Amino acid sequence: MGICHMLHGSFVAQRCWPSATRAAAALLTFAASLVASTFPTVAADHAEHGPAVPYDCWEPGATVKGCAVLAEDGQIHLSPSFRKSLRFGPDGLTPVLLLGRTKGEAVRWLYVHRDGAMAAVMAYDNGAEEFTNGRARSPVGAKIGYIDPSLKLVIPAIYDGAYPFEKGVAVVCLGCSLVSEGEHSWFEGGTWGCIDPDGRTVAPFRVRERPAFSDICRP
Repeated sequence: MGICHMLHGSFVAQRCWPSATRAAAALLTFAASLVASTFPTVAADHAEHGPAVPYDCWEPGATVKGCAVLAEDGQIHLSPSFRKSLRFGPDGLTPVLLLGRTKGEAVRWLYVHRDGAMAAVMAYDNGAEEFTNGRARSPVGAKIGYIDPSLKLVIPAIYDGAYPFEKGVAVVCLGCSLVSEGEHSWFEGGTWGCIDPDGRTVAPFRVRERPAFSDICRP
């Protein structure tokens, strides 16, 4: 069974960058839009974090070299100079795009909060996923959970597949896997259910044969 999901909308173009950058952002984030890849833990900035592997960051018209490092503790740390250059929105947040360090490594999105907090966030079309119903999907290892605007993981990362919240519910699955074709991606297999913004199950998990989203969220 599968549920098709067409990626749409442009968080970065709408919120942070001019429309002229949409095509470039789309090319950079295409792979990340299709996969919930393993993501290292993220952490607040530190001046000292031992031997580290550098990341570059992409901004409209420029690549910022060495903007972040993956330290021995498995955490990503932003460089002090890059952190100082960030511009935060009214909600205190800004998205950061980490470029893959090798040809086969997908780009990765982070949210950074003005207070120093950081969290991985799922890609959605041309950028970082927007918050809906106060929640955004966040990859933790191979699983997916949900963060709130303070970047706390408020719904544990226990799902193998998950979609953004809409009208107070989110479709999630256990034991499913991601399938993609062109600019479309969807999850197949496993059991499917619906949760509310507090992570409570509002529709029981069960095998469903190509249902509409509205059917999944029906108790």
